[in-house]
Amino acid sequence: FGEWSPAIKSSFRYSQAQLDTLALAKDLGNFISMDAGFTTNRFGAHVSVAVGTLVLATSSAFIFLSLGHDVPFAAMIVLFAIFGHSMSFCDNAGISTSVKNFPQSKGSAVGLMKAMEGLTAAVINTVFFSFCSDAQLNYFPLWIAGSTLGTGLFAVPLIAMTDSPVEEDEHRVSSKFRFLTGALLVYTAFCGIVVYLKAYILPVAVVAVLMPLGLFLLTMGGSASPRAQSLLDNGQQRSDRPNLSAWEMLLRVDFYLLFYVFIAVQGAGLLLSNNFSQIVKAVSHDPHASSAGYLTIFSIFNTCGRIFVGFGSEALKAQVNRPWFLAISATLMTVAFLFLHLGKSFLAFSAGLVGFGLGGSFALQAVVIEEVFGPKEMPIKYSCCFCAACIGSLVLSDLLAGLLYDMAAKEQGQTICLGPSCFGVTFTVTACSNILAVLAIVAVAIRSRDVYWILNGSPRPVLTEAAR
Repeated sequence: FGEWSPAIKSSFRYSQAQLDTLALAKDLGNFISMDAGFTTNRFGAHVSVAVGTLVLATSSAFIFLSLGHDVPFAAMIVLFAIFGHSMSFCDNAGISTSVKNFPQSKGSAVGLMKAMEGLTAAVINTVFFSFCSDAQLNYFPLWIAGSTLGTGLFAVPLIAMTDSPVEEDEHRVSSKFRFLTGALLVYTAFCGIVVYLKAYILPVAVVAVLMPLGLFLLTMGGSASPRAQSLLDNGQQRSDRPNLSAWEMLLRVDFYLLFYVFIAVQGAGLLLSNNFSQIVKAVSHDPHASSAGYLTIFSIFNTCGRIFVGFGSEALKAQVNRPWFLAISATLMTVAFLFLHLGKSFLAFSAGLVGFGLGGSFALQAVVIEEVFGPKEMPIKYSCCFCAACIGSLVLSDLLAGLLYDMAAKEQGQTICLGPSCFGVTFTVTACSNILAVLAIVAVAIRSRDVYWILNGSPRPVLTEAAR
């Protein structure tokens, strides 16, 4: 949205505050996704993807048609909320299905899925700017509508035909994931170089589109394995494994501990990403300081966090229970926001830590929920915890950071706030909230240790309260 929002701003002559309101409406629509969870759970992933792509294409087309016309601001807020909400259907279908269909490699599957989600903006931008210039940004919503509709027509039938648990040998599946991880890292570097150099030309656009399709074809096939089916039955159907409904999960203390962790960690990450420009200027004491380099560092580490935490937690699951990786993410957030007090020299360091911690939390979110509370009604459970990022962003970014920044700027008598008074309190509160998140996730890790012994094939005779 940040790439084509200038077209919205200039077409409607919106203020920055009005543009931020549209961005908030988009994010609220994306993260509040209970209906997406119910749709995936009841009708399947292919129906959710069909609904998501159709609504995204339609809302994008309406945004394009609204440009240059006198549309009430309230109507645009609703339209952007629908635009953002459409994406939640595709995300819910992809993540919950990855957890279900790769029971022995769910961390790798979700990590790679989230990493690919993070790269979509770079791919869409590359293709668009290979054909259009900055002066033609008004056509960006139309490009989103067309590309989304084409992707939906291609993907929905394939998802309907292939939506079942993997039956290949565990080692073969692991080898494929290792190959995909290495290939995705190469693809991430490629996208980063393209964006940095602005190498928006037709051959580059073709490569950006065809590389993921090539990876898809290379990983197809493979014979069924009796051992794979045995592992699937053992992991998903064991009677001694907790398998709560979504409602039962909402009655457990562990869910609210995890929910707070995601609020704190993901809210901190979105705080930094949403306020990058203002934070860089304030910490640098320079009203002309650029945030472009720091944003690139944040984006690269965000993608790497999704890949390495997803794959690493899977590789080490027999030795380290997955909640402890969430504790690492919360610790990184704490360190990053404390170091932001030390000035410009630590901006790049903090941007990298926050990006990695945020990416890791998104890679772990659905997997930890499924492991601690069971696979039953997984799409609905994922929807319940997915809105934590929205709450964290609203509290830490929009309310805390926004209000304190405006107050400090007013005291300085200028629109651009400079110095530690702009974000100092915000950094401290965010760091403290993540210290509490570390304590919360440690409590979950201890309370759920018997569940993980069951999942790892070494159950204890008596389950803890968390497991029950």
